[in-house]
Amino acid sequence: WLKLVAADRRLGGQSCDIIKMASLAAWQDNIIMLSDSYKVSHYRQYPPGTQYVYSYFESRGCDREGWTEVCFFGLQYFLKRYLTGQVVTREKIDQAAKMYAEHFGDGTSDNPDLFYREGWEYILEKHGGRLPVKIKALPEGTVVPTKTVLITVVNTDPECYWLTNFLETLLVQVWFPMTVCTNSRYQKLSIQKYLEETGCEDWNPPGGAAFKLHDFGFRGVSSVESAAMGGLGHLVNFMGTDTVIALLAAEKFYGAKRAVGFSIPASEHSTITSWGVDGELDAMRNMLDQYPTGLVACVSDSFDVFKACREYWGDALKDKIKGRISETSFGQLVVRPDSGDPEETCVAILKILLEQFADEVTETKTGHKLLPPYIRVIQGDGVDYQSIPKILNRFKEEGIAAANITFGSGGALLQKVNRDTFKIAFKCAEITLEGGEAREVFKDPLTDDGKASKKGRLTLQKASDIASYSPEDVYKPREGVDGVKGGTGFLHFTPDGNYVTVASGRGDPEKDLLVDVFENGKLLKDYKLSEIRKRADVENGPFVNLPEEPEEPEPAPVPQAAIRPTYVTVPFPSQKIMTTAPPGAVRMIPMMNRPSFVAAPQPAAMPQVNRPASFVAAPMAGTQPQAQSMYVPSQIRPVFPMPAQISHPSFVAPAPGRPSFVNPGQPIQAPVYSSQGLQATVRPGVVMTAPGASQPAIMPQRSASLGVGFGMQNVVRVVQAQGS
Repeated sequence: WLKLVAADRRLGGQSCDIIKMASLAAWQDNIIMLSDSYKVSHYRQYPPGTQYVYSYFESRGCDREGWTEVCFFGLQYFLKRYLTGQVVTREKIDQAAKMYAEHFGDGTSDNPDLFYREGWEYILEKHGGRLPVKIKALPEGTVVPTKTVLITVVNTDPECYWLTNFLETLLVQVWFPMTVCTNSRYQKLSIQKYLEETGCEDWNPPGGAAFKLHDFGFRGVSSVESAAMGGLGHLVNFMGTDTVIALLAAEKFYGAKRAVGFSIPASEHSTITSWGVDGELDAMRNMLDQYPTGLVACVSDSFDVFKACREYWGDALKDKIKGRISETSFGQLVVRPDSGDPEETCVAILKILLEQFADEVTETKTGHKLLPPYIRVIQGDGVDYQSIPKILNRFKEEGIAAANITFGSGGALLQKVNRDTFKIAFKCAEITLEGGEAREVFKDPLTDDGKASKKGRLTLQKASDIASYSPEDVYKPREGVDGVKGGTGFLHFTPDGNYVTVASGRGDPEKDLLVDVFENGKLLKDYKLSEIRKRADVENGPFVNLPEEPEEPEPAPVPQAAIRPTYVTVPFPSQKIMTTAPPGAVRMIPMMNRPSFVAAPQPAAMPQVNRPASFVAAPMAGTQPQAQSMYVPSQIRPVFPMPAQISHPSFVAPAPGRPSFVNPGQPIQAPVYSSQGLQATVRPGVVMTAPGASQPAIMPQRSASLGVGFGMQNVVRVVQAQGS
């Protein structure tokens, strides 16, 4: 961002939209200011000689009855988004110093003394701006009881002892995706329970629980980032969502190669009520006509949901609904009530629909009634972890199969949680002083024994790994005012007896369930959403038997002789250019001093192309090297200033399906990027037609890298060429 701003200044202050957007996007990326104010002063507060600070993150319980487990998820996002790579720069230090001086001032004069500038400059100079900390964590998607250690953090450079807990503010935000993920998972358990108890036998997606809880929460959360990570936490457990930003988060931060959540066309009240009171039936008919196949959902409570179910869906439109399933197509109407008491409304609607479509209603193996496959119900109002089991238990009692209904949840799924839902804490457990002296650190407030913290270095182990121990080794909390502060014992067993957090450095590192995920600015573990889903799934869940996503194959090695193209350079502007390239050419040797943008048109086509460059087709696989000729447009109008050398083309040649990397042998003498080389990458093309051209040309989807990637249509606009 700063380089772009500097480049903009060299252009004389002509700002472009891309620089403005980069500036807006970067405002929250200064790690030095992603903490609570008071932590800026903490570097002076540790005991003299402190060299290492070791802290941990845990859930100290849950405020919801019966919620004894937590599904760990979300740390990887924060590591990738905020901590990986060089995150400290001179510019960020200067920005933080100015802000903190003003922030800790009195409004009329600044206070520059509190900010530990020397510490951040040390990280910049000694570590290249990478954070010298080591983080261990439970594999994401793992489900463990509360009150177990989930993350540990320790600095790796004794000069940076203060950094461990400076990162607390940011790392504790893992509470949010983890809590939403666990919230979603507990609702999955409820749905799964009643599917089983009412006779469900089809557990593979789209059956079973895969689409039984749909995320409606984007509009109800506090931010776009909350929607992304809360929505992704939900997608650990389910496959239905309307929170599109979560799909992007899955691709960018959790290795998804395609959309991991799905949705269907659906109406809202505005699209139905805009037809008027007397036009509601026509509005509903229109929904069926506009989406004749596949699933479509229609809100039905605009005026009278019971009339809509009985007279419209169950009578006037009944044949149209039944006709959505044929030998060649499948379609399903999903009726959506959106008001009233959720339990009573859902039961009443299901009874009406079961009556209206009685001729094709079936019974499950448990004797519960199931609507025909062309019609279902989705309840999207008042849905949360408490209402779902109430509705489904009522269904069970009324003889209605749970498979008849899907739920949609918004604020209750993504927003009606907080850090205290799972009582999340990040606490220091040990410091190490000069000379290697380790000192256990803990808190144990007399006024709240639930906030007692663990001591010393920690490991999380299977209880079965503890071969033998005495009763004195088992942790016992402080008893009364005169009790031992910090309690006694070091084995913190979980109530179910399956896990134990071993404190005081007494654990076995070889059996630690926590794994190294981050060290000194480098991500050490990169989890894929697919593996997280499997780890978090429940019995008969949608992801248990799903195959792993195939890894992208490594490109086949290319013989050295095949990567030495022959070429000729024709001074610009030229109406024709000739270039030859052998099959398999993938990398250009750095001998060309004027590389430019490249595309491969159809060999038989020679249209006007919208780029100030030469265009040459590489030979098809298995053919002999050959020359191709292409025309160059005579007039190009840049949308914003570009380096002058872009108007001096000279190069091309990818073999089909392979990228081509071009680097100049000399620095580009351009007014904007005078110190950077110009790199052009050819990728699979899209068909575009230039104004005045009689035939389309294959153009690259992305063009050169000049400190930032430029999309084709954002860079140049074609003016119809004069003459040829």
